[in-house]
Amino acid sequence: MMKYTALFLIAMAMVVLSACTADVSQFGFGGATPTPTATPTPLPTPVQTFQTTVTADGEVVLSLPPQKLSFPSGLSGTIEEVYVVPGQFVKQGDLLAKVDDGDLQTALAKAEASLELTEAQITNEAAPALTGDISEARSNLEAAQADLQRLRDLPSAEAIDQAAADLRLREVELRQAQEAYDKVAYAEGVGMSPQAADLQTATLNYERAQAVYEEATKPAAEAEISAAQSKVVQAQNALEKLLSGLRPEAESVNAARLRESKIQVEEAKSNLAKALLRAPWDGIVTDLDGSPGVSINNASITLTQVEPLRFATSNFSERNLADVAVGDEATIYLKPYPNTSFLGVVQRIEFESTEKDGDTALFTIYFDFDGGDLDIRPGMTGRVEIAIGPPS
Repeated sequence: MMKYTALFLIAMAMVVLSACTADVSQFGFGGATPTPTATPTPLPTPVQTFQTTVTADGEVVLSLPPQKLSFPSGLSGTIEEVYVVPGQFVKQGDLLAKVDDGDLQTALAKAEASLELTEAQITNEAAPALTGDISEARSNLEAAQADLQRLRDLPSAEAIDQAAADLRLREVELRQAQEAYDKVAYAEGVGMSPQAADLQTATLNYERAQAVYEEATKPAAEAEISAAQSKVVQAQNALEKLLSGLRPEAESVNAARLRESKIQVEEAKSNLAKALLRAPWDGIVTDLDGSPGVSINNASITLTQVEPLRFATSNFSERNLADVAVGDEATIYLKPYPNTSFLGVVQRIEFESTEKDGDTALFTIYFDFDGGDLDIRPGMTGRVEIAIGPPS
């Protein structure tokens, strides 16, 4: 009986305990704290990028202003021929006009002849001496030395004796002729007589013999000896030059002469080239001032470079200037070709504002573009569109 009573009490206790546990859970006391649910981190909102297109009006312009061409300064003369007319297209290097170059041709021919002569002289001087030339040079030296020695030996006893003997002979002949003349001196027509002719001849012979004797008895003059010495030195130098060849100093002089002659030829060629006026680039002749016979000082040809053409804006606002840089791409539209777009690239931006729109400064921007085969001319108008991103 007591066994059943104990089991009953245990069962009742478990029922009471279960009821208490349920009450505690209901009021939140004594139970385990539940794990809170995690709140998800929100993803960043995507940033939307906006792009703006800036439009500006403009026109097609030349890459360079028309250039007036003339002959170089320092050149004189008249125009001989003009080879172009206004409106004609020319390529770089084409001949536009020519000056009468007769004098320039002559100057070049003289310079070339002078160069050839200099080269021949240098070659001749540098060539080995011939045996005959050496022998002749030695003979010239010996003759010059002998003449100098002869002058130094004056007066010569042998020459004096010979001159004295001749003088005595001529004196005897003169005395005999005088005696023969005296015998007929009173005859009529004595001046035409043989005796008169013999006396005249004898007198002249005596005077010559006397002059020779006086010369033979005089010593050589200092000027004669000095001149003879100079001839000896010249003959010695000529022989040494043949035997030893050119000295280094002479080679340097010849090299300088050759350089000078070549420079003169180049200058003459340069001056002759200046007589031809050629096109410095491809372009169109837009003006011609000059004709054959006109002085080159009053002549000129105006050449316009038509390639590449550029597009220049006329009203690009300063507000967008900071967003544009050289090399940026753009799209160009021209009024004559409204359905055609041209890819453009910023070539340069003017440093200064060209004008203002109210209180807003306007700048000129130049674009390079390719017009293809279309007939595009300076002055055609249109617009340019530039895509500008938002500020960073």
